[in-house]
Amino acid sequence: MAEYGNLPFKEQIEFFSGKVNLPTGSWTDIWEGMHARAFVVAGAMEEDILCDFRTAVDKAIAQGVTLQQFRKDFDEIVTRHGWEYNGGRNWRTRVIYDTNLRQSYSSGRELQMRDPELRKRRPYGLYRHGGSATPRPDHLAWDGLVLPLDDPWWETHTPSNGWGCKCKKLMVSQADVDRMGLKVAANAPAIETERVIIDKGGPNERTVDVPKGISPGFAYNPGTAAWGKQLSEEVMESWRKMGAAAWESLTPGGPVDYGRPATIPAYPMPAELGRKAENKEQLQRMIETQIGGPVKTFKTPAGTAVYVNAASLARHIEIGRSRYAVLLEDLLTNPYEQWQAFERHRGTGRVVLRTRLIKLYVDGEAKLMAMAQAERGNMEVWTMVPLDTVKRLSNQRRGKLLYGASH
Repeated sequence: MAEYGNLPFKEQIEFFSGKVNLPTGSWTDIWEGMHARAFVVAGAMEEDILCDFRTAVDKAIAQGVTLQQFRKDFDEIVTRHGWEYNGGRNWRTRVIYDTNLRQSYSSGRELQMRDPELRKRRPYGLYRHGGSATPRPDHLAWDGLVLPLDDPWWETHTPSNGWGCKCKKLMVSQADVDRMGLKVAANAPAIETERVIIDKGGPNERTVDVPKGISPGFAYNPGTAAWGKQLSEEVMESWRKMGAAAWESLTPGGPVDYGRPATIPAYPMPAELGRKAENKEQLQRMIETQIGGPVKTFKTPAGTAVYVNAASLARHIEIGRSRYAVLLEDLLTNPYEQWQAFERHRGTGRVVLRTRLIKLYVDGEAKLMAMAQAERGNMEVWTMVPLDTVKRLSNQRRGKLLYGASH
């Protein structure tokens, strides 16, 4: 059983924080490296419960929570949402806990192994079997294997290599290899593949080729898959290139006012504005101060959840608007309106379900509109702009009204 204690570290937390929430009916809905970039709990299709599970896993990673403690959080979430799941409780919690912690830990180590200076001193990878009481024969056979870190074999065989796999990949120097009485292999083991049917009888039944000794879905390097662009960054990059006008509402007949006033009342600032941040690192610390840590899940008045990652959000807020970061919590927990709409990107054709929260504030003589936007429970946009620069208020008020404040 995995007991991680105080093992979590910065790169591991950064890896997990960069994931995007993805509702799925089965673990085969996405495949291999996609799991490194999305947070899923098979069968968790609702935004709220997925955010709650993510918060529980976040705590396990950042605070070194044990499996027993995680199970208590799991039970509370299941009871609160009335969630029905497949499999026994102990098995299900172990899978969620072990897989997320081990893969995030491996991804963090892979990022460290990318350091050019460190690679000069320790250019080799050492495969170590995890010491399981019932070892997988292939994993046991790879124990003690030393290969250059850039050998293609690692792209499919970097641990974890299956459900419950405790194998590790260590970064070693030539001196380490000599001291342990090992040798750098002249060639990597030949990779034999076998055809396997996955999700048999389920909605995603299909035949896949899997390297012998690797469980289906694990034949990828979690570091390579994770440390390219994060999905949230790709979303923002498309947004920056195309502009807000690139997205079109799919609401039939255009905006619906739901009896709401044509104008939005302006509210006084609920808190003293902070100083302008000098750089992104300082902005991230400001956001962390406001939300009480690196990440937090907020509940909106409509009852939906919005997951805020301070590091990710800081990258997408203009420094000039950083003094308004103190309004973040007020906007999420006390908005004027919350809307939800399907939108299609005109450039890519991708359709997403977006949640948008808006509120108008008074800053001296100016009226400023605050807007937060979330996709699949992840906050991807937060901005504050002068009202007179908002060309059409209806662009922000479209789709289904989830919540509207009374006057």
